[in-house]
Amino acid sequence: MSSAWQDLSNLGIKVRDLDEELAFLEACGATQVQKLTQLGREFGMAYLGTQRLFLFPKVIYEDKLDEPLHYGLTHIVYEVDELDPLLDQLKKAGIEPFFGPEEVVTPFNRRRIVFYRTPSGFIFEAFEILP
Repeated sequence: MSSAWQDLSNLGIKVRDLDEELAFLEACGATQVQKLTQLGREFGMAYLGTQRLFLFPKVIYEDKLDEPLHYGLTHIVYEVDELDPLLDQLKKAGIEPFFGPEEVVTPFNRRRIVFYRTPSGFIFEAFEILP
C-alpha cells in the first residue's frame, strides 16, 4: 500500500443508544468519554486503552449503502498525509470510493474524507487534515 498511510486513527461504531454506550464504556474504564456535535449530529468519543472510539447513532455514509448498516463496529479510519495520491493510486487499481471525497468540519479540525468498501463488505475511511 501507499507509504502515505499513517497509524490507525479510530474505530467507527454504530450504536442504538449513545448515552447507554458511553456509560458502559466509562464503567469499563474508558477515558475522555464525551458527547460531541458535528453538523447538528450528536456522537460520542472515548478511549479504550490507547484506541479512540467514535460512536454514532447514524453514520455519515449510511444512506449510500445498498443494505441497512448493522450496529457495532462499522469501519476503521486512517489518516493519510495527502488524500489525492491515495485516490489516484486506488483509481488506477480500479477501486472507486462509495462516499466522498468530501470536505467536513469536525470538532477537531477540517478534513477531506473518503470511504471505500472491500469486496467482502468491510468499510474503511481515509482522511487528510486541511489547513
